[in-house]
Amino acid sequence: MSAITIGGDLVHYEVLGRGRPVVLIHGWIGAWQYWVPLMQQIHLKYRVYALDLFGFGDSAKNPSRYNFDEQVKLLDEFMQQMGLPKAAFIGHGFGAMVLIHFARRNPDRVARMMAVSAPLFDPGDLTKRNPAGMRIPLHAPKISQEETVANRSSQSSSFHEQETVARMGGNDRQQFLSRLNEKNNNDTIGSASPIRSSGKNPLQDIFRNNSINGLLAKCFKKNETSFDKLKVHVDKTDSDVLTVSSTQFDAGAMLDTLRLVTPPAVVVHGNDDPIIPSPGDAVWEYLTLANDQKLVPIPLEGVRHFPMLEHDAFSRLVGDFLSLPEITQIEVKERWRRRSR
Repeated sequence: MSAITIGGDLVHYEVLGRGRPVVLIHGWIGAWQYWVPLMQQIHLKYRVYALDLFGFGDSAKNPSRYNFDEQVKLLDEFMQQMGLPKAAFIGHGFGAMVLIHFARRNPDRVARMMAVSAPLFDPGDLTKRNPAGMRIPLHAPKISQEETVANRSSQSSSFHEQETVARMGGNDRQQFLSRLNEKNNNDTIGSASPIRSSGKNPLQDIFRNNSINGLLAKCFKKNETSFDKLKVHVDKTDSDVLTVSSTQFDAGAMLDTLRLVTPPAVVVHGNDDPIIPSPGDAVWEYLTLANDQKLVPIPLEGVRHFPMLEHDAFSRLVGDFLSLPEITQIEVKERWRRRSR
């Protein structure tokens, strides 16, 4: 068993292989161990880390550290202690939520990311929300008899600005151009939409009505091999982690945070997930609007909450995710694509 200490609390992890680093973050049901089949599939090309978050597996049981802010700090400190300036990440369930917040705060530390079974709910106001990260025009283009005069005035102004720039020295020129670009942007483009709460917390409702063992029973029958393997680690989980980790959740803010993540992101979700319902078209539309070059949604037909244990092609999907130059090159029949309007 390998472990580090963070603020006096133990954090357990395992590592396998050599090559570029990949960090695996487990979800609410189980711990690091269910990543073993995937680790065995990819360790010949990558150095793969799997860790236990606070409250899970063999890591410390300290309720003050169960919220996702503390778990994000855990991930940051883990990277530092492992000497990893940057890595690819795969997060599942709670681990996907932690990863999304980590990537938003530390984009330079994330080469690319895969969020599996993430809590992506429709907050009910998507048609009224300006998608986070989209820049909104402040003024509609004028179409009138004054347009020609305005264009001539603009061209004249531009000509005099060019003359001014030509007469300037290097530093003054850069400052002038910076002010000019800022002026032009302010005249034509609104600020990027901020992260906004929706007041909707379906995650808390799910966990309020279920124990961890109850959630496990929804994912696997007792006669399935994965049930027994997960049960060992579920029994080590502090049940308070469900309550604490879901208290701060907001459905709208979660979608906005994911939209604002800048590293390339693949979002995978089983369409038959009994714990976190698969996102509907409205959610996929919201996430990918003017954003589909860096966020690729992949719903999986006939898959429940654990694609890494149920879906035979999951390891191949991960291989493509890690190796292809662009995540948009991932080709699977289940890939969701924005509908034409």
